[in-house]
Amino acid sequence: MKRLLLMAAWLTAMTMTVNAQYSPNTKWPYLYENFTPGTIFFESNEKTSADLNIHLWGNVLHYITKDGRIFQSTEQKVVRVEIGPDAYIFSDHRLVRIIANEGTNLLVKLIRGDFDAMRSAGGGAYGSSTNSSATRDLSSLGFDLGGLNNPELGLMLQEKHDGRSIPLVEQYFFILDGQQIEANKKGVEKYVGDTKAAELKAFLKENKTKWKNEDSLRQLLTFLSK
Repeated sequence: MKRLLLMAAWLTAMTMTVNAQYSPNTKWPYLYENFTPGTIFFESNEKTSADLNIHLWGNVLHYITKDGRIFQSTEQKVVRVEIGPDAYIFSDHRLVRIIANEGTNLLVKLIRGDFDAMRSAGGGAYGSSTNSSATRDLSSLGFDLGGLNNPELGLMLQEKHDGRSIPLVEQYFFILDGQQIEANKKGVEKYVGDTKAAELKAFLKENKTKWKNEDSLRQLLTFLSK
């Protein structure tokens, strides 16, 4: 009986933990549950500290000003962004998290909001991908998205939990010699070309490479960087 009671308590605690897990929504469309102290590093070797977050509409950087308003930071001349323990760079105009590096070659992860799925489920208009361009038509989504047009943090916090849940999509990329390469078989084969095709095939077979597994992708990054 005591063991059953302990098991029930453990299951209850686990359920509470799962239920408490953060999920972004249309009123708080941010990757992080809260704006977090971070640092922006520039080409000039200068840096600035602020409370930062990543807005999922385009994976752009937002920061809080002293008067409590939210602004978007330009990516120009930004070489690195640190938010808490996580490090990011801009690649293809979106912030991607650095997972591993071999010199200047990187394995990165893009975590983006799947607004296309939301638009489809909500009966919104169809068109080009909402993640494909810096200029997007919000009216096609069928809902308002918070965090845009320099809102006040205090007002956003009042509605923080009232929005519609935003599903997330994770994608891995390699950044090799300055090129962003999709971390899949097709992308890597195209990058190595004919000169290293046989070696790549042997490596993938020997290591049983899994394209969604970060340890596998780290090994592949090492191979691609030789």
